[in-house]
Amino acid sequence: MARSIWTLIVLAGLASAELMPRQGTAGVDITELNKNVSATSGTGAVSAKGTLEPFGGIGVGCGINWAEGNYGGGLQAGSDSFGLGGGFAITEDTMTIGLGIGVKGPQSINTTVNYEASTNGTASVIFTSTKGVTCQETTVNGLKGFQCTSL
Repeated sequence: MARSIWTLIVLAGLASAELMPRQGTAGVDITELNKNVSATSGTGAVSAKGTLEPFGGIGVGCGINWAEGNYGGGLQAGSDSFGLGGGFAITEDTMTIGLGIGVKGPQSINTTVNYEASTNGTASVIFTSTKGVTCQETTVNGLKGFQCTSL
Protein backbone atom coordinates (compact mmCIF):
# COMPACT_ATOMS: atom_id res chain seq x y z
CA MET A 1 0.00 0.00 0.00
CA ALA A 2 2.75 2.45 0.96
CA ARG A 3 4.62 1.66 -2.26
CA SER A 4 1.56 2.48 -4.41
CA ILE A 5 0.99 5.72 -2.49
CA TRP A 6 4.68 6.55 -2.93
CA THR A 7 4.42 5.94 -6.67
CA LEU A 8 1.55 8.44 -6.82
CA ILE A 9 3.57 10.95 -4.81
CA VAL A 10 6.56 10.68 -7.15
CA LEU A 11 4.32 11.01 -10.21
CA ALA A 12 2.69 14.07 -8.65
CA GLY A 13 6.11 15.58 -8.07
CA LEU A 14 7.22 15.01 -11.61
CA ALA A 15 3.90 16.26 -12.99
CA SER A 16 4.07 19.43 -10.91
CA ALA A 17 7.47 20.17 -12.39
CA GLU A 18 5.64 20.59 -15.69
CA LEU A 19 2.72 22.74 -14.45
CA MET A 20 1.76 25.33 -17.00
CA PRO A 21 1.58 28.86 -15.63
CA ARG A 22 -1.86 30.44 -15.34
CA GLN A 23 -1.37 33.69 -17.28
CA GLY A 24 -3.87 36.51 -17.61
CA THR A 25 -5.58 36.18 -14.23
CA ALA A 26 -5.55 38.72 -11.45
CA GLY A 27 -4.70 37.47 -7.97
CA VAL A 28 -4.96 33.93 -6.66
CA ASP A 29 -8.28 32.13 -6.16
CA ILE A 30 -9.29 28.88 -4.45
CA THR A 31 -10.34 26.55 -7.27
CA GLU A 32 -11.14 23.38 -5.32
CA LEU A 33 -12.17 22.70 -1.73
CA ASN A 34 -13.66 19.31 -0.97
CA LYS A 35 -13.90 16.42 1.44
CA ASN A 36 -15.25 12.88 1.36
CA VAL A 37 -15.58 11.12 4.71
CA SER A 38 -16.99 7.74 5.75
CA ALA A 39 -16.86 5.74 8.99
CA THR A 40 -13.54 4.12 7.99
CA SER A 41 -11.82 6.47 5.52
CA GLY A 42 -11.71 9.94 4.07
CA THR A 43 -10.06 12.46 1.81
CA GLY A 44 -9.74 16.22 1.71
CA ALA A 45 -8.28 18.60 -0.85
CA VAL A 46 -7.76 22.26 -1.57
CA SER A 47 -6.18 23.96 -4.58
CA ALA A 48 -5.62 27.48 -5.85
CA LYS A 49 -4.31 29.14 -8.99
CA GLY A 50 -3.69 32.60 -10.32
CA THR A 51 -1.01 35.25 -10.60
CA LEU A 52 1.32 36.05 -7.72
CA GLU A 53 4.14 38.56 -8.04
CA PRO A 54 7.03 38.12 -8.58
CA PHE A 55 6.35 34.53 -9.70
CA GLY A 56 3.74 35.11 -12.39
CA GLY A 57 1.32 32.24 -12.87
CA ILE A 58 1.15 29.78 -9.98
CA GLY A 59 -0.81 26.71 -9.01
CA VAL A 60 -0.84 25.05 -5.59
CA GLY A 61 -2.79 22.20 -4.06
CA CYS A 62 -2.70 19.79 -1.15
CA GLY A 63 -4.62 16.77 -0.01
CA ILE A 64 -4.94 14.30 2.82
CA ASN A 65 -6.29 10.77 2.98
CA TRP A 66 -6.88 8.16 5.63
CA ALA A 67 -8.27 4.67 5.89
CA GLU A 68 -7.99 1.83 8.36
CA GLY A 69 -4.30 0.96 8.52
CA ASN A 70 -2.80 4.02 6.81
CA TYR A 71 -2.92 7.77 6.33
CA GLY A 72 -1.03 10.34 4.33
CA GLY A 73 -1.03 13.59 2.45
CA GLY A 74 0.67 15.57 -0.25
CA LEU A 75 1.41 18.97 -1.75
CA GLN A 76 1.87 20.20 -5.30
CA ALA A 77 2.93 23.68 -6.40
CA GLY A 78 4.22 25.24 -9.58
CA SER A 79 5.27 28.56 -11.06
CA ASP A 80 6.97 29.72 -14.24
CA SER A 81 10.33 28.61 -12.79
CA PHE A 82 9.67 25.79 -10.32
CA GLY A 83 7.54 22.72 -9.74
CA LEU A 84 7.14 20.88 -6.45
CA GLY A 85 5.43 17.66 -5.47
CA GLY A 86 5.71 15.91 -2.16
CA GLY A 87 3.90 13.81 0.32
CA PHE A 88 3.94 11.17 2.97
CA ALA A 89 2.33 7.82 3.75
CA ILE A 90 2.19 6.19 7.19
CA THR A 91 1.25 2.62 8.10
CA GLU A 92 1.56 0.83 11.42
CA ASP A 93 5.20 -0.10 10.68
CA THR A 94 6.50 2.34 8.04
CA MET A 95 6.65 6.03 7.22
CA THR A 96 7.50 7.08 3.66
CA ILE A 97 8.21 10.68 2.66
CA GLY A 98 8.87 11.85 -0.87
CA LEU A 99 9.71 15.12 -2.55
CA GLY A 100 10.19 16.06 -6.19
CA ILE A 101 11.49 19.43 -7.38
CA GLY A 102 11.70 20.64 -10.96
CA VAL A 103 13.53 23.77 -12.11
CA LYS A 104 12.64 25.11 -15.56
CA GLY A 105 14.86 27.13 -17.87
CA PRO A 106 18.21 26.82 -19.65
CA GLN A 107 19.72 24.95 -16.68
CA SER A 108 16.63 22.83 -15.98
CA ILE A 109 16.84 19.92 -13.55
CA ASN A 110 14.42 17.49 -11.91
CA THR A 111 15.25 15.84 -8.58
CA THR A 112 13.51 13.51 -6.14
CA VAL A 113 14.22 12.43 -2.59
CA ASN A 114 12.64 9.27 -1.19
CA TYR A 115 12.92 8.61 2.57
CA GLU A 116 11.57 5.56 4.35
CA ALA A 117 11.84 4.61 8.04
CA SER A 118 10.47 1.54 9.76
CA THR A 119 9.73 0.44 13.33
CA ASN A 120 12.26 -2.38 12.79
CA GLY A 121 15.02 0.27 13.05
CA THR A 122 15.86 0.60 9.35
CA ALA A 123 15.89 3.76 7.26
CA SER A 124 16.74 4.47 3.64
CA VAL A 125 17.19 7.56 1.47
CA ILE A 126 17.23 7.64 -2.33
CA PHE A 127 18.12 10.80 -4.27
CA THR A 128 17.60 10.94 -8.04
CA SER A 129 18.39 13.64 -10.56
CA THR A 130 18.17 14.26 -14.29
CA LYS A 131 21.80 15.45 -14.03
CA GLY A 132 24.85 13.67 -12.62
CA VAL A 133 25.19 13.53 -8.84
CA THR A 134 28.12 13.44 -6.43
CA CYS A 135 27.68 12.58 -2.74
CA GLN A 136 29.98 12.81 0.26
CA GLU A 137 29.77 12.00 3.95
CA THR A 138 29.28 14.91 6.33
CA THR A 139 28.61 15.62 10.00
CA VAL A 140 25.88 18.06 11.05
CA ASN A 141 25.42 18.91 14.74
CA GLY A 142 27.28 15.73 15.68
CA LEU A 143 25.12 13.49 13.47
CA LYS A 144 26.56 11.49 10.58
CA GLY A 145 25.03 12.18 7.20
CA PHE A 146 25.64 12.73 3.53
CA GLN A 147 25.31 15.61 1.10
CA CYS A 148 24.56 15.12 -2.58
CA THR A 149 25.03 17.81 -5.23
CA SER A 150 24.09 17.76 -8.90
CA LEU A 151 26.90 18.22 -11.41
